[in-house]
Parts: sequence; structure tokens; C-alpha cells
Amino acid sequence: MSSPAVPVALWVAGTAFFMRKLLLLCLVGVLAGSMPAAEPPGDPQWKWLEERVRADALDFIAWNQLGQIALRRYRETGDDVWLVRAGGAAEASMKAVGGELNPAGLALRIRCDLAEHRFAAARDGARQLCALQPGRESPLTLLGDALMELGDLPGAAKALAEVEEPTVATLASRARLAWQQGDRAAAAAGFAASLVAAEEEQVPAPLTIAWCHVQVGEFAFRTGDWSKAEASYEAALAALPGWWSAREHLAELRGAQGRVDDALALYEQATASAPRPEVFQSAGDLLLFAKRGDEAKGWHDRAKQGYLRTIDQSRVLYIHHLAGFYSDSQEDAGEAVKFARKDLELRQSSGAWDALAWALYRKGDLSGAREAAGKALGSGLRDSHVLYHAAMIAMSAGEIAEGQRWLRECAQVNPHFAAFHVHR
Repeated sequence: MSSPAVPVALWVAGTAFFMRKLLLLCLVGVLAGSMPAAEPPGDPQWKWLEERVRADALDFIAWNQLGQIALRRYRETGDDVWLVRAGGAAEASMKAVGGELNPAGLALRIRCDLAEHRFAAARDGARQLCALQPGRESPLTLLGDALMELGDLPGAAKALAEVEEPTVATLASRARLAWQQGDRAAAAAGFAASLVAAEEEQVPAPLTIAWCHVQVGEFAFRTGDWSKAEASYEAALAALPGWWSAREHLAELRGAQGRVDDALALYEQATASAPRPEVFQSAGDLLLFAKRGDEAKGWHDRAKQGYLRTIDQSRVLYIHHLAGFYSDSQEDAGEAVKFARKDLELRQSSGAWDALAWALYRKGDLSGAREAAGKALGSGLRDSHVLYHAAMIAMSAGEIAEGQRWLRECAQVNPHFAAFHVHR
């Protein structure tokens, strides 16, 4: 005699629930193995939340809170291990309860996707979140950020314009969009507005204020205003003493000023807390720029090791950097083109097209390089780094007048364009 249908259905549902919980318990074990022995400094909630998910792997609220703490620690320390932990928490949260009933978990996953350079996934998640929370600031800003990286500037503009009460994040995103579209005045005003908004928050967050100062400073540096850049970076360090990102940006400025040893000291301090491969590369690039190639090798070797480790882990967040690394730091035109094309699979931004243009130039494909450089400038972006590449490519292809025109515009955008700088 066959079993009644209802008990069978209940058995199937119960088995599915059991298997899902077993999977989550396994994930708890994996994540716990990579967690620090004690909670992060300043976060007494960490251990308590960790115990909560060990006791109940379906506690998606606790997973979301763990993920938010991990993302904050990632921004504070620059250590990629925290990004991995945030992604694991987002995965566990979404496995426990889907996005329809767990919008906070979905938002966490989108933020992790953006940080990991999984821009198409971030766009799709942001669209889902916008449908769940129509008109809300966070989903629209996340969507705008994803579309910007995917080269859809009109779509990004539309999403960001729909935000009625912009936050610090929205204002900064609008500023980056204006920069991509070539409106330097709007970009400068937007970055300044985001800083004011951060300082006027009901409970000002030092990390947010420091981040805004760095955005203001980086824009000033890239447009030739070194005094404003220096003041902004120093203000960031005052807001959040010892912050690795402020130190790394200040190191770039010191390198541009010719203060190579001061810059190296800052790079050493930054990498002590944030062993990020792109920071190792920047230090090596500075030494190459200063014609100290023997010293550069050690920094570049550490950068390469860090980049390739993430490739072995099937992560993509450093593919863009690898294109530039093989174009300029340890030249291998074939590898540069390979990673530049992989970068374009992830995003179609001006930066991705510029990376391909320069890689093709290094390989000797001037026709392909010119085409890619045109696409890099097609959005209206007028960045001295991109303009300089376009100028070199055009003149090498025999288009001297065009190359000189790009060089004149390059100097107009940034009078210090020939000084040391980092391609970000």
C-alpha cells in the first residue's frame, strides 16, 4: 500500500529543510575556522553573533549583522579576508531566507558583489531589491553604482536621479558619475557635498568622514590641486588615525612631489595593516619611476603573488589591476591583453577600455589600441591618465595632430600629469 500523499510531502519538505540546515551548519564551521579567535576590536557583538549562528544556522538576522561588521572591518583594515567573511555571511543569510523576505541580506550580497567586482550580479541583485523596495535610496544607489561600472551611464544617471533624499553614498556616486561624464565642476561639488553630509550625520562616523576626505583629495590630486589633496588626506588621517587608504593616497602624493623615501615609509605603514597587492604594486611602480628598479622587484613580486593567489581562488576583484601590472610593472603584453579582455567581461567602464587600449599598445596592435582608447573617452571622461594613453597611442599610429590635441587636453585637466601617479 502506498503512503498517503500529505505525509510524503511533509517528509520531502522536512528533508529539504534538514539538508539546508546541514549545509548551513557546514558553512558555519568553514567560516568559524577562518574567523579570528576574538571579536574585532570595538565590536563586542561579534562573539555573541557568532554563537547565535552556531546555535541556529538559519538565523539570517545574525548572519546579516556579522556581514555588516565584516564589511566595516574590510573598509577599516583593507584586509581582503574580511571581504571573504562578509561574502560568506551574505551567502549563509540568503540560503537561510531568500531576498523576498530578507532584503537586508540581499543588500549585503550586492555590496559584497560590488566589492568583489561581480558587477553583473550586483546589477541583477540591485534590480531585485529596487522591485522589493521601490523608491528607496539604498537600492537605487547600489543599482547606479553597478550600472556605472558596466558602462551604462544613462541607466546609472536615471537610478541616481530617482533618489529623493540623497545620502553620503548617493552624493558620492553622483560625483563619480559626473566625473565619468566629463563634468569636473559637478564632480567637485558632489564630492564636497558628500563630505558635508557625512559630517552632519546625527552620529558622524569617523570611517565615513575619512573616506569622504579621501574622495575629495583623490579628485583634487587627479586634477592637479596638490595642496587641496594634501589637506584632504591629512584630514582623513585626523578623522581616522592610521587609516591605510589615507596613508596610501598620501604616499602617492609624496611620490608625485618627489619625496620618494617619505612615500615608501607611508606605503610600508599601509601594507602593514592592509597587505593589498595593489599597494605593493604602487610602491614598486614608484621605485621604477624613481629609477630604482632593483628595489622595485621585491614590491612587485609581492604584488604578483597576491594577485595570482586570488586568481587561484577564482576571485576576480584584481583582474583590472593585473592588466595594468603586466602592461607597466612587469611587462608581458600577452598577459596584459588577456587580463584586460577578462576585465571587459566583468565591466565595460572607461577604465576597462583604457586598460585594454594600453595593453594592445604594449603588444603593438595600434589599430585595436586606437579603437579601445576611443571607447575609453567616449563617455566624456577627461582623466589625464586616460588622455595620456590616448595621446601616445595616436602619435605612435602616425596621428600626430590628434596625439598633440590629447596631450594639450591632458595638461589642461592636470598640469602635473607627468608626475608619479597610481592608476586606480
